[in-house]
Amino acid sequence: MRGLRIIGAGWLLASAVVLAPAGQAANAEIRLARQYGLARLPLMIVEHERLIQKHAEAAGLTDVAVDWVAPEDGTSAIEQVLSGKVDIVAPDLTGLATMWDRSWGTAHEMRGLGALASTPYVLVSRNPAVKTIRDFTPKDRIAVPALKLTGPAVTLEMAAAQEWGQEHYDWLASITVARPPAEATTALLAGNAGIDAHFADAPWYDYELAQPQIHRVMDSFDIAGTHSSALLAAPKSFHDANPKLCAALLSALIEADTFIRNNPGEAAEIYVAMADDAQSSVEDLTDLLADPDATYTTTPAGVMRLTTFMQRIGRIKHRPESWKDLFFPEAHTLPGS
Repeated sequence: MRGLRIIGAGWLLASAVVLAPAGQAANAEIRLARQYGLARLPLMIVEHERLIQKHAEAAGLTDVAVDWVAPEDGTSAIEQVLSGKVDIVAPDLTGLATMWDRSWGTAHEMRGLGALASTPYVLVSRNPAVKTIRDFTPKDRIAVPALKLTGPAVTLEMAAAQEWGQEHYDWLASITVARPPAEATTALLAGNAGIDAHFADAPWYDYELAQPQIHRVMDSFDIAGTHSSALLAAPKSFHDANPKLCAALLSALIEADTFIRNNPGEAAEIYVAMADDAQSSVEDLTDLLADPDATYTTTPAGVMRLTTFMQRIGRIKHRPESWKDLFFPEAHTLPGS
């Protein structure tokens, strides 16, 4: 296993506090979509340790109402924020780009507050003949969380464009299917459910690679370079009305990163308990937190490379001039890409 790095950003906190005007009301409310996964572990730590309340009080905001909204059946977290049911959501990078593009120029334009993690998606297969994506045949089926608008789906298209040319980015579309990660993992390991490859993030690929019949084909860092796998996003209207609260949230994330770095075993225990993950052991998750290809940081990574590709293939209309176009000013001092 390789070590998970947590990059502190104390100077981001300082800049965020400076930007927060004193006129915000003492009482405030924030509704966050409850989303679980190792890429969103900092947010889980924030909830478990009540870090928003801690940093909001330090900023002079008393009695802040923090509501963690559970997902609704058939409704994604992105749909929840776009419908006004939550204020804060944790999409992957392609999800942020899509929301930003669709709300561009409006009072509710979606932008990022900062990143949660940079972790790779790993493509695995149980077909021993598949060593690279060129080896897939019409008989194979590759599972991704959702088609076209998720990180695994877009980086698979990017891999196809690199292999067969830009105009053939959809070369693997006919054998790509949408499956929730848990369902795809079960099908892949069963070996008789029509899925023989899966492109997903941790801990799913770790479960799969623990089985001798499963092997690694590639990961998204091979294709797109280091990229953020989860970020925090909010509508511009919420951000502008609640600058102190947004600054407190960033402070909470920075403390959560430090917590994971200093207490990986306890962070793994919190993940297992909150995600109700009976499949994972604390020991295995602690090992995953030692993966050097993954970093818990508020610094956005890989934004321009992925969004440029998405714009080229028509997935988004607007091409950002800089990664900063997708983020609020509090993040602009970070060394993003």
